[in-house]
Amino acid sequence: INKAECEYLGVKDPKEVIGKNDFDLYPFKIAEKIREEDLKVMNTLEPIIGKETKKITLEGKSTSFLSSKIPLLNSKGIAYGIVGISLDITKLKEKEKELKNIINIASVQNKKLLNFAHIVSHNLRSHSANFSMLLNFLENEKDEDEKTKIVEMLTKASNSLLETLDNLNEVVSINTNTNIEIKELYLNEKITDAKQGLSSLILNNNAIIENNIPEDFTVSSVPAYLDSILTNFISNAVKYKHPERKAKVELSAEKKDNYSILTIKDNGLGINLEKYGKKLFGMYKTFHDHKDARGIGLYLTKNQIDAMNGKVEVSSVEGEGTEFKIFFNEKN
Repeated sequence: INKAECEYLGVKDPKEVIGKNDFDLYPFKIAEKIREEDLKVMNTLEPIIGKETKKITLEGKSTSFLSSKIPLLNSKGIAYGIVGISLDITKLKEKEKELKNIINIASVQNKKLLNFAHIVSHNLRSHSANFSMLLNFLENEKDEDEKTKIVEMLTKASNSLLETLDNLNEVVSINTNTNIEIKELYLNEKITDAKQGLSSLILNNNAIIENNIPEDFTVSSVPAYLDSILTNFISNAVKYKHPERKAKVELSAEKKDNYSILTIKDNGLGINLEKYGKKLFGMYKTFHDHKDARGIGLYLTKNQIDAMNGKVEVSSVEGEGTEFKIFFNEKN
């Protein structure tokens, strides 16, 4: 045994290790695997060269190695031992992991950028074509009443363009803001605020909001994002109610696997996930014939959740209702 191996095992003198076996030095499963590999090299006389392995000592120290095992042969060609050589590549593996994360983040951002470019191109082109057509009509129209109507249409088109630009600006803000401040927030306080902001919608639809969340339940979130998430999901649950029954929204929450999970369940129209599942969180994607449907709310909330390293899951039965699970990451 050499000095480096002694340092790895946490001993000062090689005499402390000589005579011990793998089971004295490593956890049982790892020792069993090492011994099995050693015996295979000795029995087959086939060396192992540069195999990537991970070892954990009895003290719990984990290290990645490039290991080689070469059989030692006597004059009769029989193996009587092994020469083992290990190169510590732990830091290299850590850097490799960091690089993979950076590549994954860059890939996600690139997809978002391409998607955003498509949205901008598509929507602004539509507005541009609309303005061009209306201006052409106005230029060639002689009747003053018709001109007034066209001007009104241009005003509406202008307002629509401004709304689109506001939406796009909000998406840019979410995706480029790297200094978002995440705080621990009492969920029920934010739900109360959201209900107050939606009081008219809830009242007009005779909606029932059933809150089963403990008073002291907290989530880690950007305050403004949590306001937006609650407002969008609750308003959608009320807005897309089933015409044959009162709107009912059930709220519940739990802590699991480093996440605070908010569940919002409704008894509304439901969504055909087989048909629309992949488009559900797309910008300007709508799935019901509703006069207020704009297809921006879910897109924005999904971006906000992603920005906080969270996730969202959905299950739905058309005609029965929808359930959203919003996962707030508690490790941020």
